[in-house]
Amino acid sequence: MFEIGRIYHRRSEIHGIYKGQQYGGIATPAEHPYIFIFTGDAGDEYGYIDDFDPNGTFKYTGEGQKGDMKMTKGNLAIHNHQRNNKEILLFESTSRGFVRFLGYCNYVFHHIEERPDRNGEVRDAIVFHLDIVNEKGIDTAQTLTSKLVKAPKAVYITKSNKGKSLQQLREIALSSTPIQASTQEKIQSIQNRSIAIKLYTKKRANGICEGCEETAPFETKSGPYLEVHHLTRLADGGADLPQNVIALCPTCHRRAHYSLKYLEFNNKLIDKVADIEAGLKL
Repeated sequence: MFEIGRIYHRRSEIHGIYKGQQYGGIATPAEHPYIFIFTGDAGDEYGYIDDFDPNGTFKYTGEGQKGDMKMTKGNLAIHNHQRNNKEILLFESTSRGFVRFLGYCNYVFHHIEERPDRNGEVRDAIVFHLDIVNEKGIDTAQTLTSKLVKAPKAVYITKSNKGKSLQQLREIALSSTPIQASTQEKIQSIQNRSIAIKLYTKKRANGICEGCEETAPFETKSGPYLEVHHLTRLADGGADLPQNVIALCPTCHRRAHYSLKYLEFNNKLIDKVADIEAGLKL
């Protein structure tokens, strides 16, 4: 229903269709199996700091403006989303009223840490660790009704290396972590996907900048020098999808971040990657 990387008007295209709270970071529409969560830079001064953990999970700050956060309402909805068959959809603010869809999420674990509330008072904040997945958050491949069925481990714990084929790296990058896996196995899966997507992007480029289409500027011990650029800002810290990453020479990479028309350039790169992915024969 939502396309990863595309921008939507929050009020009309999300709440106008699915309802749910129009303000705040977590929306839980009563009549649909979705939980919409929103992130951005606006809440940093109030302790709402969302970013990637070194283990690859996305750290999302729970709701509650004053005093200690409680595991109720939207926070409880995130914590219990798998049990309640709800999908978590993550959006990133881009401009006033507009958000970009970043993907579906699965709850991995949470921790409590001290952060300021809206009044500047120190309080206990709930920080969720989420796995941003490439498909819908509910793992339909695994049955939740039978405790005797164990998740196959071959794909999601497979480690990546340069010797793997483009297809093998893609499979690892797109692998889903089974809901029934342990927390440590889920984290290992996330880390493996993060490594795989970087190796996949460079192998796909085959020594050619996917921006300007010029040969990589020089060779290194590990091959042609190209930098992996994430087309969604939040993904700079963690795993991503094949259609959201591109291998660029240093000049194109800096253009994508710092040029006056960087948004226009990034939109062109999004279209270019879509064409590249569509033309692959794997």
